[in-house]
Amino acid sequence: MNSGNLKTSAEWMDQYFKDNLQIIDPDGWDRLNFSYSWFKEKISLEEFKNRVMFSTITWKGNIEELFNIKE
Repeated sequence: MNSGNLKTSAEWMDQYFKDNLQIIDPDGWDRLNFSYSWFKEKISLEEFKNRVMFSTITWKGNIEELFNIKE
C-alpha cells in the first residue's frame, strides 16, 4: 500500500466519486467485515481504485476518467 495520503473508502468516495460511481457489489472490500473495510480502514487512492476494479460498479461517463483521477 502506498504510504501517501490515507483515507477511508467512504472519504475517497465522498471526495472524488460520489457523483459518478455506484458500487453495486463490493467484491474489492472485505465482505465479512464490510463496515470496518469501508468506514474505518485507511487506504490510498490507488488502493481504492484497485478495489473498485474488483467490484461490480456503474460509472457515469468515460470509464478511463475513473482511473485518471489523481490527488
